[in-house]
Amino acid sequence: MNTPRIIAFLGKGGVGKTVLAALTGKLFVEQEKKVLFVDADPAMGLAVSLGAENFKTIGKAREEIIRQARISSSSEETARLSEVIDYVLLETLIERPGYSMIVMGQTNTLGCYCPVNGLLRNTIGSIAENFDAVIIDAEAGIEQVNRQVVETVQYPVIVSDNTMRGVKTALMLNKRIKEIPKMAPVKIGVIFNRVESPDSDLIGAITSDGMLSYEFIAPDPEIRELDRRGASLFDISPESGAPAKLKGILGAQGILQ
Repeated sequence: MNTPRIIAFLGKGGVGKTVLAALTGKLFVEQEKKVLFVDADPAMGLAVSLGAENFKTIGKAREEIIRQARISSSSEETARLSEVIDYVLLETLIERPGYSMIVMGQTNTLGCYCPVNGLLRNTIGSIAENFDAVIIDAEAGIEQVNRQVVETVQYPVIVSDNTMRGVKTALMLNKRIKEIPKMAPVKIGVIFNRVESPDSDLIGAITSDGMLSYEFIAPDPEIRELDRRGASLFDISPESGAPAKLKGILGAQGILQ
Protein backbone atom coordinates (compact mmCIF):
# COMPACT_ATOMS: atom_id res chain seq x y z
CA MET A 1 0.00 0.00 0.00
CA ASN A 2 1.04 3.56 -0.73
CA THR A 3 1.67 6.16 1.96
CA PRO A 4 0.05 9.30 0.57
CA ARG A 5 1.17 12.83 1.27
CA ILE A 6 -1.73 14.40 3.20
CA ILE A 7 -2.17 18.17 3.00
CA ALA A 8 -5.00 20.08 4.67
CA PHE A 9 -5.82 23.73 4.03
CA LEU A 10 -7.17 25.43 7.17
CA GLY A 11 -8.11 28.95 8.23
CA LYS A 12 -10.99 31.33 8.72
CA GLY A 13 -13.65 31.73 6.07
CA GLY A 14 -13.03 33.83 2.98
CA VAL A 15 -9.24 33.55 2.79
CA GLY A 16 -9.09 31.35 -0.31
CA LYS A 17 -8.46 27.87 1.13
CA THR A 18 -10.57 26.23 -1.56
CA VAL A 19 -8.63 27.88 -4.38
CA LEU A 20 -5.26 26.90 -2.91
CA ALA A 21 -6.45 23.31 -2.33
CA ALA A 22 -7.59 23.04 -5.95
CA LEU A 23 -4.37 24.55 -7.30
CA THR A 24 -2.25 22.28 -5.12
CA GLY A 25 -4.02 19.26 -6.52
CA LYS A 26 -3.49 20.57 -10.04
CA LEU A 27 0.25 20.89 -9.37
CA PHE A 28 0.42 17.26 -8.24
CA VAL A 29 -1.59 16.11 -11.27
CA GLU A 30 0.87 17.95 -13.52
CA GLN A 31 3.59 15.81 -11.94
CA GLU A 32 1.53 12.74 -12.92
CA LYS A 33 0.69 11.99 -9.29
CA LYS A 34 -2.62 10.40 -8.33
CA VAL A 35 -4.65 12.92 -6.32
CA LEU A 36 -7.59 12.46 -3.98
CA PHE A 37 -9.45 15.64 -3.06
CA VAL A 38 -11.50 15.66 0.15
CA ASP A 39 -14.01 18.51 0.31
CA ALA A 40 -14.64 18.89 4.05
CA ASP A 41 -16.44 22.23 3.63
CA PRO A 42 -20.20 21.86 4.32
CA ALA A 43 -20.75 24.41 1.54
CA MET A 44 -18.96 22.01 -0.85
CA GLY A 45 -16.95 24.83 -2.40
CA LEU A 46 -14.13 22.62 -3.68
CA ALA A 47 -16.51 20.37 -5.59
CA VAL A 48 -18.11 23.41 -7.19
CA SER A 49 -14.73 24.94 -8.02
CA LEU A 50 -13.72 21.78 -9.89
CA GLY A 51 -17.02 21.50 -11.74
CA ALA A 52 -18.36 18.39 -10.00
CA GLU A 53 -22.11 17.76 -10.37
CA ASN A 54 -24.72 15.18 -9.32
CA PHE A 55 -22.52 13.56 -6.68
CA LYS A 56 -23.34 11.71 -3.49
CA THR A 57 -21.86 13.12 -0.30
CA ILE A 58 -20.44 11.27 2.69
CA GLY A 59 -23.18 12.91 4.77
CA LYS A 60 -25.88 11.28 2.65
CA ALA A 61 -24.00 7.98 2.70
CA ARG A 62 -23.72 8.18 6.48
CA GLU A 63 -27.49 8.66 6.82
CA GLU A 64 -28.07 5.68 4.55
CA ILE A 65 -25.68 3.53 6.58
CA ILE A 66 -27.43 4.45 9.83
CA ARG A 67 -30.81 3.59 8.31
CA GLN A 68 -29.60 0.21 7.09
CA ALA A 69 -27.74 -0.98 10.16
CA ARG A 70 -28.42 -0.86 13.87
CA ILE A 71 -25.25 0.24 15.67
CA SER A 72 -23.97 -2.47 17.98
CA SER A 73 -20.80 -3.19 19.91
CA SER A 74 -20.80 -6.83 18.79
CA SER A 75 -18.03 -7.88 16.42
CA GLU A 76 -20.50 -9.53 13.99
CA GLU A 77 -22.59 -6.36 13.69
CA THR A 78 -19.47 -4.22 13.28
CA ALA A 79 -18.22 -6.48 10.48
CA ARG A 80 -21.58 -6.27 8.70
CA LEU A 81 -21.65 -2.50 9.10
CA SER A 82 -18.12 -2.29 7.68
CA GLU A 83 -19.26 -4.13 4.55
CA VAL A 84 -22.18 -1.73 4.14
CA ILE A 85 -19.86 1.25 4.52
CA ASP A 86 -17.40 -0.10 1.94
CA TYR A 87 -20.17 -0.44 -0.63
CA VAL A 88 -21.93 2.85 0.04
CA LEU A 89 -18.72 4.87 0.34
CA LEU A 90 -17.45 3.73 -3.05
CA GLU A 91 -20.63 5.25 -4.50
CA THR A 92 -19.48 8.64 -3.23
CA LEU A 93 -16.10 8.55 -5.01
CA ILE A 94 -16.04 11.06 -7.87
CA GLU A 95 -13.52 10.01 -10.51
CA ARG A 96 -12.10 12.37 -13.11
CA PRO A 97 -9.05 12.19 -15.40
CA GLY A 98 -6.03 12.71 -13.13
CA TYR A 99 -7.86 12.90 -9.81
CA SER A 100 -10.70 11.63 -7.63
CA MET A 101 -12.81 13.41 -5.01
CA ILE A 102 -14.83 12.69 -1.89
CA VAL A 103 -17.30 15.34 -0.69
CA MET A 104 -18.13 15.21 3.02
CA GLY A 105 -21.25 17.42 2.82
CA GLN A 106 -23.67 17.68 5.72
CA THR A 107 -25.72 15.21 7.69
CA ASN A 108 -29.16 15.78 9.19
CA THR A 109 -29.08 12.62 11.29
CA LEU A 110 -29.05 13.36 15.00
CA GLY A 111 -26.61 11.68 17.33
CA CYS A 112 -22.91 10.98 17.46
CA TYR A 113 -22.82 7.44 15.98
CA CYS A 114 -19.13 7.24 16.77
CA PRO A 115 -18.82 3.66 15.43
CA VAL A 116 -19.98 4.90 12.02
CA ASN A 117 -17.54 7.84 12.15
CA GLY A 118 -14.66 5.51 13.00
CA LEU A 119 -15.49 3.02 10.25
CA LEU A 120 -15.96 5.85 7.75
CA ARG A 121 -12.52 7.18 8.60
CA ASN A 122 -10.98 3.71 8.25
CA THR A 123 -12.57 3.23 4.84
CA ILE A 124 -11.54 6.70 3.63
CA GLY A 125 -8.03 5.88 4.86
CA SER A 126 -8.05 2.66 2.84
CA ILE A 127 -9.14 4.57 -0.27
CA ALA A 128 -6.45 7.20 0.34
CA GLU A 129 -3.73 4.53 0.26
CA ASN A 130 -4.31 4.24 -3.50
CA PHE A 131 -3.23 7.85 -4.08
CA ASP A 132 0.03 9.80 -3.98
CA ALA A 133 -1.50 12.93 -2.45
CA VAL A 134 -4.64 13.67 -0.44
CA ILE A 135 -5.69 17.33 -0.56
CA ILE A 136 -8.23 18.39 2.08
CA ASP A 137 -10.23 21.61 1.99
CA ALA A 138 -10.91 21.74 5.73
CA GLU A 139 -13.41 24.57 6.14
CA ALA A 140 -15.03 22.75 9.05
CA GLY A 141 -11.81 22.63 11.07
CA ILE A 142 -9.15 20.16 12.06
CA GLU A 143 -11.38 18.31 14.56
CA GLN A 144 -13.79 17.12 11.86
CA VAL A 145 -10.88 16.06 9.66
CA ASN A 146 -9.36 14.03 12.50
CA ARG A 147 -12.70 12.50 13.51
CA GLN A 148 -14.14 11.63 10.09
CA VAL A 149 -11.40 11.76 7.44
CA VAL A 150 -7.85 10.90 8.58
CA GLU A 151 -6.00 10.66 11.89
CA THR A 152 -2.81 12.25 10.58
CA VAL A 153 -2.26 15.34 8.44
CA GLN A 154 1.41 15.61 7.55
CA TYR A 155 1.18 19.13 6.20
CA PRO A 156 -1.45 21.43 7.74
CA VAL A 157 -1.27 24.62 5.66
CA ILE A 158 -3.03 27.49 7.39
CA VAL A 159 -4.27 30.26 5.11
CA SER A 160 -4.70 33.82 6.38
CA ASP A 161 -5.47 37.24 5.04
CA ASN A 162 -3.73 40.42 6.17
CA THR A 163 -5.80 40.74 9.36
CA MET A 164 -5.29 39.98 13.03
CA ARG A 165 -8.50 37.94 12.95
CA GLY A 166 -6.99 35.67 10.33
CA VAL A 167 -3.79 35.32 12.35
CA LYS A 168 -5.68 34.63 15.60
CA THR A 169 -7.48 31.82 13.79
CA ALA A 170 -4.07 30.50 12.73
CA LEU A 171 -2.83 30.62 16.32
CA MET A 172 -5.92 28.74 17.53
CA LEU A 173 -5.49 26.09 14.83
CA ASN A 174 -1.82 25.64 15.71
CA LYS A 175 -2.79 25.00 19.32
CA ARG A 176 -5.54 22.52 18.38
CA ILE A 177 -3.31 20.59 15.97
CA LYS A 178 -0.75 20.06 18.72
CA GLU A 179 -3.44 18.87 21.15
CA ILE A 180 -4.88 16.16 18.87
CA PRO A 181 -3.27 12.73 19.39
CA LYS A 182 -1.65 11.13 16.32
CA MET A 183 -1.87 14.32 14.23
CA ALA A 184 1.96 14.50 14.21
CA PRO A 185 2.51 17.07 11.42
CA VAL A 186 5.88 17.30 9.68
CA LYS A 187 5.57 21.08 9.78
CA ILE A 188 2.91 23.76 10.26
CA GLY A 189 3.02 26.93 8.21
CA VAL A 190 0.94 29.89 7.10
CA ILE A 191 0.34 31.30 3.63
CA PHE A 192 -0.87 34.89 3.46
CA ASN A 193 -3.24 34.72 0.50
CA ARG A 194 -4.53 37.48 -1.80
CA VAL A 195 -2.12 39.89 -0.12
CA GLU A 196 0.13 42.43 -1.83
CA SER A 197 2.48 42.56 1.16
CA PRO A 198 1.84 40.92 4.56
CA ASP A 199 2.09 43.03 7.69
CA SER A 200 5.36 42.43 9.53
CA ASP A 201 3.60 42.34 12.92
CA LEU A 202 1.31 39.57 11.68
CA ILE A 203 4.29 37.56 10.43
CA GLY A 204 5.93 38.08 13.83
CA ALA A 205 2.84 36.71 15.61
CA ILE A 206 2.96 33.61 13.39
CA THR A 207 6.66 32.86 13.82
CA SER A 208 6.70 33.59 17.54
CA ASP A 209 4.07 30.86 17.97
CA GLY A 210 6.40 28.32 16.37
CA MET A 211 4.82 28.29 12.92
CA LEU A 212 6.58 28.89 9.62
CA SER A 213 5.66 31.79 7.37
CA TYR A 214 5.27 30.42 3.83
CA GLU A 215 5.40 33.87 2.22
CA PHE A 216 2.39 35.33 0.44
CA ILE A 217 0.35 35.04 -2.75
CA ALA A 218 -0.91 38.20 -4.44
CA PRO A 219 -4.46 38.53 -5.85
CA ASP A 220 -4.77 36.77 -9.20
CA PRO A 221 -7.09 38.32 -11.84
CA GLU A 222 -7.40 35.01 -13.70
CA ILE A 223 -8.87 33.33 -10.63
CA ARG A 224 -11.46 36.11 -10.35
CA GLU A 225 -12.34 35.60 -14.01
CA LEU A 226 -12.69 31.82 -13.61
CA ASP A 227 -14.95 32.37 -10.60
CA ARG A 228 -17.04 34.88 -12.55
CA ARG A 229 -17.60 32.38 -15.37
CA GLY A 230 -18.06 29.42 -13.03
CA ALA A 231 -15.19 27.60 -14.75
CA SER A 232 -13.10 24.88 -13.15
CA LEU A 233 -9.93 26.06 -11.42
CA PHE A 234 -8.12 23.35 -13.36
CA ASP A 235 -8.57 25.62 -16.41
CA ILE A 236 -6.15 28.21 -15.00
CA SER A 237 -2.97 28.70 -17.00
CA PRO A 238 0.26 27.50 -15.32
CA GLU A 239 1.84 30.89 -15.99
CA SER A 240 -0.82 32.67 -13.94
CA GLY A 241 0.47 34.37 -10.81
CA ALA A 242 -1.16 32.29 -8.05
CA PRO A 243 -0.26 28.75 -9.25
CA ALA A 244 3.29 29.81 -10.09
CA LYS A 245 3.81 31.33 -6.64
CA LEU A 246 2.12 28.43 -4.88
CA LYS A 247 4.35 25.96 -6.74
CA GLY A 248 7.41 27.82 -5.48
CA ILE A 249 6.15 27.86 -1.90
CA LEU A 250 5.20 24.19 -1.78
CA GLY A 251 8.40 23.17 -3.50
CA ALA A 252 10.56 25.15 -1.09
CA GLN A 253 8.82 23.52 1.87
CA GLY A 254 9.19 19.98 0.50
CA ILE A 255 5.43 19.54 0.22
CA LEU A 256 5.58 19.40 -3.57
CA GLN A 257 8.56 17.55 -5.00
